[in-house]
Amino acid sequence: MESFSHSKPSHFLVLSTILVLLYLNIIVTVSAHTDNTTTTESFIKSSCAVTLYPKVCIESLSPYSDYIQTSSLALVNAALNATLKGSQETLNIISELSKGKNLGHREAEAISDCVENLKDSVYELQDGMIQMKDIDGNDFQEKMLNVLTWVSAALTDEDTCMDGFEGDEMDVKIKSSIGINIFKVAQLTSNALALIKSISTST
Repeated sequence: MESFSHSKPSHFLVLSTILVLLYLNIIVTVSAHTDNTTTTESFIKSSCAVTLYPKVCIESLSPYSDYIQTSSLALVNAALNATLKGSQETLNIISELSKGKNLGHREAEAISDCVENLKDSVYELQDGMIQMKDIDGNDFQEKMLNVLTWVSAALTDEDTCMDGFEGDEMDVKIKSSIGINIFKVAQLTSNALALIKSISTST
């Protein structure tokens, strides 16, 4: 009985020490994660300050924070990915509108042209992302210029999409619906372009 009474406090002490160490480890891990998250959020926010639509920029890049960390190249890749995703979604929406049975000749023609422009925009953004995968090397600036050219062309195609809807004779609802969707993706593309320009001039 005497030996048992001596071992019990020792066992309790070891167990308590282990629990304390585990607790401290959890605190340190959570603290480190919080610090990293805060740093990444600040990085994204400061980077988005150069764009025309900083709020949209932050919202579109926040889901990629674990990937971005504080890397400018990762930031641009994430911006391009978000833009490409938005472009594909917009293309799908407007493609569905083109199937409407009550479209007038003028609306049908404008939507068809818009779909083609958006397809070009998607291809150009894909080409930009492909170039980003091979961005390292002595020709970094040249490759970044190529990415800039592709994304700039994509933005031009998105703007061109709306040209066919000019004039009062166009259906207001269709024009408004397409305009809203095009504006959303144009914001993403514009932001991506600004981030690419920023990294190109700072490197």
